[in-house]
Amino acid sequence: MKTNRPHAQHAPSHPVRLAYLQQLPQATQALLGEIHFGTSPALPDSTLAPAAWVGMPLLDGAAHIELWTSEQPVVAGRIGPLTFARNRDVLFGCFAADSPADFATFEARIQEAYARLLTLIDSEGYPHLLRVWNYFPGIGEREGSVDRYMAFCRGRYQALEAHYGKLNRWLPAASAVGTRHGGIVIYFIAGCAPGQHRENPRQMSAYCYPPQYGPKSPSFARATLVRSADRDCLYISGTASITGHASRHPDDPAAQLEETLANIRALVDSAAMEEGIRFDGFASLTHLKVYIRRPQDLPLIRARLDALLPKHAQCLYLEAEVCRPELLLEIEAVATSARD
Repeated sequence: MKTNRPHAQHAPSHPVRLAYLQQLPQATQALLGEIHFGTSPALPDSTLAPAAWVGMPLLDGAAHIELWTSEQPVVAGRIGPLTFARNRDVLFGCFAADSPADFATFEARIQEAYARLLTLIDSEGYPHLLRVWNYFPGIGEREGSVDRYMAFCRGRYQALEAHYGKLNRWLPAASAVGTRHGGIVIYFIAGCAPGQHRENPRQMSAYCYPPQYGPKSPSFARATLVRSADRDCLYISGTASITGHASRHPDDPAAQLEETLANIRALVDSAAMEEGIRFDGFASLTHLKVYIRRPQDLPLIRARLDALLPKHAQCLYLEAEVCRPELLLEIEAVATSARD
C-alpha cells in the first residue's frame, strides 16, 4: 500500500550519508545499504539492509565498501528479489541476479528489474528516482550489430516507458559500468520529493543520442540535484570523454581524463550559477568512483586527481569496462555545498 508523505521542497537535513571504507564499523546504526567491490564476494550474513557485491577489482589498497547511512530511523524490507531500507525521506534499494549469457534473456531480466523497482518505489511512497547504479559483466560483448550495453538500454527503456510514458523529466542520474565478475547488480536511491535532473551544456542529452548508439538511447540525466535545509548535493552520473554525443581522444588516457574533468566541472558550475548554490568547482567534490579500463593508466589518473581534488575527497579506483570500447575511463562524483 502506498504511504502518503509530504513532498517538502527541502528535507530538514540531507537524508543520506555516504562513506567509502576499508572495513565496516562494529556498530552501524540506521544503515541504508552497503556495496562491496572486489574480486571475492564478501557480504555479511546478518544485515537486514540492502547489501551487494560488485565484481570489480580494486586498483589500490584503500576503501572497497560503499556505505550509505541515515541520521533518521530506518525500516528495512524485502519484496521478491528486491531488498530495501527507507527513512522518512528516501528509499535505498537493490536488485541482484545472475546475468544471462544470451542477449534476449538478459534484456528481459533488465526490464523485469526496472519494472519491479518502479513498482516498489511507488508502492512504498518514494516515487522519484534520484540516483541509479547499474553493473553487469560483458558490457561490450556483441551479438550482430548490438552490444550488451545496447541490450541493457533497451530493457531499461521499455520498463521506464511503460511506467512513465514520456520519459525525459523522470530520468535520474545513473551509471552503467561493466564488471569483471559476478552478475547483475542494480541499486538506487528514490525520494518522496523529486530531485532536479540536470543536463550538461557540453554534451547532448543521452536520451537524445542518434541511432548509431543503439535501438534505444540511454535513459538517464547527467546529474541530479538534491536539496535539503543543511546542504545541497549534486549526484553526478558516470561521466566520460564525450562532447556532444561523440567520444574524444581515443587511446589517450591523459586527454580523456581532462575532457572528463571538464564535463564534471561544467555540471558543477552550471548548477551553481543557475541555482545560486555555493559549489566551488572541484573543491566541492566529496566522493568519486573512478572506473579504469586499463590498470596501467592508474598512476597517471591518480596523480592528476590527487593534485586536483580537496584532501577530504574520497576516491574508489576500480578496474572496469566502460560502455564504449574507445573510452578508457569514467568518473562519477558527488558535489556538496553546505547551506547557511
